[in-house]
Amino acid sequence: MTETHLRERAANMADDSDIRHFFATDFLVVGFFTPNYEPAARAFAQNLAEHRISHHLYARPIVEGDWYSQTRQKPTVLAHARRDYPNENLIFMDVDCRVRGDISGILNTRGDVVMRTKGTAKGTQRALKPTTRVLLLRPTPGADAFIAGWEGTCRSAGPGQSAEFMLIHAMSDSPEIYSVGTLPIRLAGIELHDAHPDAVIVHDSIRDPTRPAWALRRGAQKYFRAGRNAAYRLATGKTYDELYGKRRAGQKIQ
Repeated sequence: MTETHLRERAANMADDSDIRHFFATDFLVVGFFTPNYEPAARAFAQNLAEHRISHHLYARPIVEGDWYSQTRQKPTVLAHARRDYPNENLIFMDVDCRVRGDISGILNTRGDVVMRTKGTAKGTQRALKPTTRVLLLRPTPGADAFIAGWEGTCRSAGPGQSAEFMLIHAMSDSPEIYSVGTLPIRLAGIELHDAHPDAVIVHDSIRDPTRPAWALRRGAQKYFRAGRNAAYRLATGKTYDELYGKRRAGQKIQ
């Protein structure tokens, strides 16, 4: 894929509010943003440009419904990107991700679709949950089948059901249609405060004012952690984080 080829293709697209910048890379980062996320999208685009990574971030309206309704635009954006760039490896990222170096190693993975799966626990039960913060799509019929299935389940979603929640249903109903690979953790967009120092793609969650419950929970966690650290320092001379090696801003406390 050449920069000239991409620029010519972009010139044929409608002039809109999308954010695009093209370099000579073997992949294209795609994502989307609603108006309240535009500052984050522009910061992300600048971050990608600094690393000379081609990208196309799609401007999308805020749709009717809750925050989860906005996330369900993901497969529709991916379907649009597949039509715009049918021969390219597409790396979808949330716009509050950050790149800290060369991400081309993501192409060394296998599968029509490559994503992170993380373990979740409820009581004694454990399960794997797909996460779509970072997602590689290859230019294959399998990838198209994945998008179509995901988009279909999102159309039937109810209130409070996120894109990832609906993806579980789509994947469970789609045996042998596409292959799914697993992203290395360093490329999976782990939260900044939990990411290992050598992580190349990290995630720095936005405090979205449309999600007051989320912001309240994060605030409560912050104050609880500060109080716990203070109590442990009084009792032991070290904070809880220092005693148990918790991570802070991507660095493990020694």
